[in-house]
Amino acid sequence: MPTEASDFPEGSTLDRCGVTGRAALAAAWTEASYSAGTMVVSADDTDDDVFFILSGRARAATYTNQGKEVMLSDLAPGESFGIFAAIDGRPRSTNVVAIDDSRLARMTAQRFNEVLYSNRDVTRAFLQYLIDRIRHLSERVTDVTTLNAEQRLIVELLRLSTPDPARPGTAVVDPLPTQQELATIIFSQRESVGRDMSKLKDLGLLDRKGRSLRILDVARLRERVGGA
Repeated sequence: MPTEASDFPEGSTLDRCGVTGRAALAAAWTEASYSAGTMVVSADDTDDDVFFILSGRARAATYTNQGKEVMLSDLAPGESFGIFAAIDGRPRSTNVVAIDDSRLARMTAQRFNEVLYSNRDVTRAFLQYLIDRIRHLSERVTDVTTLNAEQRLIVELLRLSTPDPARPGTAVVDPLPTQQELATIIFSQRESVGRDMSKLKDLGLLDRKGRSLRILDVARLRERVGGA
């Protein structure tokens, strides 16, 4: 079972737990495989197990009364979900679906809380996790209330991008989410995302090839957030 730091991305929750923290958690969890598309937990469920992503990806989302998906976050290896129910004992607040074939670890709320309150590294890692979630959701609320659809799209593309050291001033988004996924993330419509992507391409700011997107001028694109 993966417990070494090299098994998880730097800065992920399990990475922050440290060697002893990961070992304490791993001693209390069981592992299982989940096919892409499998619902792992459902909103309003009353079970309170905690899950850890060892490989693959999962997506946390909820739905409006009209059935519209509200995407909260994509979860990568080293991240966890189910913490809220384990700590406060209330029903699940979101749905979590495996979006790739994934290997997940699972442990009971009781065992999780025993490790959480007895291992300082684990306590610190999950405090940081909760703070990160609050900051992320706060930023999304601010974006929705202060930015238009194009600006929100630009902010998300910049967030997803990785600078290309071989071509200073440019960045790459790979893989690029689908237009529907981007629309869900930024609280917009797929058609609006398509129009704005085409507009930014015509302005010479984006170049898309398949599921890869190159930002041709990061500085100019960022300027549009203030002047779109």
